[in-house]
Amino acid sequence: MAENNRQKISYLKIRQKAVKMLQTARNTDFGKIRNTIRQYIRKVLPQLRKIRKATLKVMKHWKFITIFLPSFLFFYYFFGSMLAENTDVTAEYKLPDKRLPMFETTDGMSYLLKREVDDKMWTPNLPFVFPASILDNMPNFQIGIVSGVKEMIPAIRRFEQNTDAQKNDIKAAYELLNYPPDVWLMAHRGKFNLAPSSNAQYRKAAKELQNFTKDGVFLPQTKDLDILLRQINKNLQKITLRNEALQREHATDWIDTSSDDAFYYGKGYAFALWQITDTIAFDFKDVILEHNLYTEWTYLSNSLRKAAELKPFVVRNGAPENLTIPNHLIMQSFYLQRAMIAAEQIRNKLLKENHAD
Repeated sequence: MAENNRQKISYLKIRQKAVKMLQTARNTDFGKIRNTIRQYIRKVLPQLRKIRKATLKVMKHWKFITIFLPSFLFFYYFFGSMLAENTDVTAEYKLPDKRLPMFETTDGMSYLLKREVDDKMWTPNLPFVFPASILDNMPNFQIGIVSGVKEMIPAIRRFEQNTDAQKNDIKAAYELLNYPPDVWLMAHRGKFNLAPSSNAQYRKAAKELQNFTKDGVFLPQTKDLDILLRQINKNLQKITLRNEALQREHATDWIDTSSDDAFYYGKGYAFALWQITDTIAFDFKDVILEHNLYTEWTYLSNSLRKAAELKPFVVRNGAPENLTIPNHLIMQSFYLQRAMIAAEQIRNKLLKENHAD
């Protein structure tokens, strides 16, 4: 009985809905709907005809478009990137005629940063719309220069003669140089919000290094020179170990895309240290002459210069025993290790003379 009642109730509900739908259909003005559809078609039809004409034109010139567009993109990126490519190691920091009572080295480090972000185009963070975004060697070269500057800062922070203002300047510069090199306008790692560009952060770091130069009187001391030489050796050892790992792991690879990255990073790094060692020699000229270190220091500077000036047409990472394929990472490491030996010789000579005193 209960089941029959439920079936009757369901039947009545379905019948009521059907009656409502029938009444709605009787009250609907289908003529008005037809007129609305016709008016819409009259408005859209001219646009559809235009699209059809444009499509026919494209179909007629498809050969031209398929040739022109790739050719345009090729020349846009090829020639644009060629114009932007600039791994220059000839533009050196100009030292003043005579030493002033300030630390010239940090001013030289500031020059290196401004050279890359202001005098050139900073390429590691460029989006695809820029031709230089396809460059590979120059971005690594520029990152190497910034890394070379940044990784000398820990030594300068250990100077006992630093004033409170200088401590703040050098700390701020180091933090700014820790900023990722590939941020353009958007935040790093895909976050969709605006962020300061790498250029802007490194430009601020350059100003902080200039402030360090001005915020204190510098007195050349043997122990500070020793701190700098230890830092140079530590930094060079890091680069040579990196090169050695790539030689060991990829020397026999048919396709090797990491060796040229490491080579140009090392080239930029060597250039930065070459410029920094020249400014250090200017700041510590009296100490160098007093301890008769001119020959060793010249050897140090020239070794870094030779590492920076290496410019193979194509970077190769051949096996050491291969007679036909060179290994440019080994060649670069050779000059960097020469510089390490020179720096260690200078340190040993300083230590001996200090113990003798």
